[in-house]
Amino acid sequence: MDFLEGIGTIELGSSGVADILKLLFLVLVIGYLIYVFLLILRVRILADTVKTPNNNTSKLFSYALLLVGIVGSALAVILILLG
Repeated sequence: MDFLEGIGTIELGSSGVADILKLLFLVLVIGYLIYVFLLILRVRILADTVKTPNNNTSKLFSYALLLVGIVGSALAVILILLG
């Protein structure tokens, strides 16, 4: 009855756990990029609605945040997929 010993057990190797963590990381990165993009839309709508002298500065900072987010996320994804 040795063939019944393996039934009902789930065995995850180290590569299986690593792949799951990589997938979770990719989902988090995509979620962060969606968040930054929606933040830019919100800042742009607010800047168009309320006229203040700092509108251009807030738009510039939000676009800089998007650029840093895209570059940082791309580097992080490259590093996590290579590792």
